[in-house]
Order: sequence, then C-alpha cells, then structure tokens
Amino acid sequence: MVVIKFGGSLQSTDYIKKWINAIKLNRDTSFLIIFGGGSYANSIRLEQKIKKYDDLKAHKLAIKGMAYFTQDILDEYNDFTVINSVRNLQKNYKSRKLLIWMPSHEEVCNFNLPNNWDVTSDSIALAISKSINSPLLVIKSVRFNCKRYLNNFFLKDNILDKYFSKNYKYSPQKISLVSRDKHYKLREICKDFFD
Repeated sequence: MVVIKFGGSLQSTDYIKKWINAIKLNRDTSFLIIFGGGSYANSIRLEQKIKKYDDLKAHKLAIKGMAYFTQDILDEYNDFTVINSVRNLQKNYKSRKLLIWMPSHEEVCNFNLPNNWDVTSDSIALAISKSINSPLLVIKSVRFNCKRYLNNFFLKDNILDKYFSKNYKYSPQKISLVSRDKHYKLREICKDFFD
C-alpha cells in the first residue's frame, strides 16, 4: 500500500482529478489517499487571528477542514472506501481498493502529535504511513526537478510543516515529495518505493 497525501493547495485545481485517474489506472498496489485542509484550513488560520482562540481549538477545526475537503472529493467520486481509523485500515489493507481517509480529531490524537500549527496534514499523513509501515507520497504545488523520486526532499520554508521537517528522518518507511504535475509518473514513483 502507498499513502498519498494531497496538499491543500491542489483543492481548486484539475490536478486532483489527474492524480485520481492515475491511481485508478495503477492496479499494482493499494492506495490510501489523505487530503490537506485547503481553503478550509486557511480560513481557520485567519479566523484564529481575529477571534484569538488557542492552538488546540484551531488544530481541531483544521482537522475538520481536512474532513470537509475529503467530503468534497467523496461527493464527486463514489468508488472510494472510506477509512476513519488505522484499525479500520488494517481490515482493508490487503484488499485492492481505493481507500480515502476521513479524519477526526479523536483519531489524530492517537498519533501523539502536537496540537498546534507545527503539525498539519503533512505530519498526520506521515504518522499514518508510519503506523502501517507504508511508503508516503506527498504531492505539493511546488516544482521539483528530479530524476528519481525516492526521498526527494527540499526542506525549504513552508513546503512541509515544521514537525514533518524535523521528524521524517526518524520514520522507517520510504517518503517522496512530488510536484503536482507528475501524475503520469505514479507507476515509476511506486516502483522506486518497492525496489
């Protein structure tokens, strides 16, 4: 299985459709898809500054934002199996299905991550992939030039959240950061993961 995390910046683009089509065509492995918070999380960041609520409340609302983005996708695609816990994922792990993660604050708490903006959907996806020992593919709206896709990190400010940037090297699974327009390279990326 490969965990694929879509950055929230892809929310209003056609790239999600292109990636989902590539995922559906790649029948060699199972995929668990995780979506960022997109415009929902951006609104929460702004609202927190105005209303001055604490990071814990903002963190809970940002996870709800991830769920809203996920539901937007589910409203468009009806061929996903919804996964709402790691335990539920383990029951479906060997099935060749298209899996999509529906986040909740309760489930995220099981990963023992900080409840602040140092942790976003990037670190949540890392925790999920680590808990099931699966490779992680993070798709971002940033251009990268690379010949191989395995562990291709450019840890510049604001590409990945702070917690991810500090902790990915302690994760045993393979991780790749890929530009949003590389959907046609999915099979090659997966090959790098499993070689």
